[in-house]
Amino acid sequence: MFTPPQLFKNPIILEPEEHKNLRIFKPLNYSFMSGVEMIPLGYSEILPATIYYPVFFGMAEGFVLPFVVLGVQGKNPYLTKEGFFKIDFIPKLAQLYPFGLVYLKEGEQENFLVAVDEENTYTDEGEIVFTENGEETAFFSEIKQELTQFALDLKKAMEFGQKILEIGCINQTSFVMNGPLGRAEFKNVLIANIETLRRLQPEKLYYLNTAGYLPVLYGAYFSIRNFKIFELLYAQTIEIF
Repeated sequence: MFTPPQLFKNPIILEPEEHKNLRIFKPLNYSFMSGVEMIPLGYSEILPATIYYPVFFGMAEGFVLPFVVLGVQGKNPYLTKEGFFKIDFIPKLAQLYPFGLVYLKEGEQENFLVAVDEENTYTDEGEIVFTENGEETAFFSEIKQELTQFALDLKKAMEFGQKILEIGCINQTSFVMNGPLGRAEFKNVLIANIETLRRLQPEKLYYLNTAGYLPVLYGAYFSIRNFKIFELLYAQTIEIF
């Protein structure tokens, strides 16, 4: 689930015995993001992401998760022709690629498993993941630490999404956007709705405030205006090419 198909062509779960000879090559730029239109966010990413991107929520496997819209029609206006982001904020999942996470839930048990895009695996070049004895290399241990922190952030994002859904601060909608990148149809997405805040019971509003959720909600609500940034960035892309 945290290996979006537009980004991860063939995600595989890493196993010490099976992948002892596996080497990983981390891309030198973000050109692999050129056709990626959406990507999930951790909780700590939501507010900074709303400065530059439209941020929505989606339902998957019974829970709610925030995501950013990076482009439409397979075009990502946030990238330069050299494959670098034009803006300061880069989603964590893009930074971690080709590593990602697979979320599994069985009853009350929840697990995040480390996955990698097989498109970036080799046997003769790149960084080794496991030693001959099946132990993690220093390279992979460092990556796992980052993935662990990201998993915790994703879990917090899922809890946030579920809570604001229960309170009624996000609504399901569908809409069509026409712009310089073409026509894009968004079906059954969840968008932040701050209008409900005026009707909330005081204790619920107090909870949203003390939990730090209010600024995140407002940021997501106003982020829909960032579709305008698509036009500005795309105009720059036209000039570059």
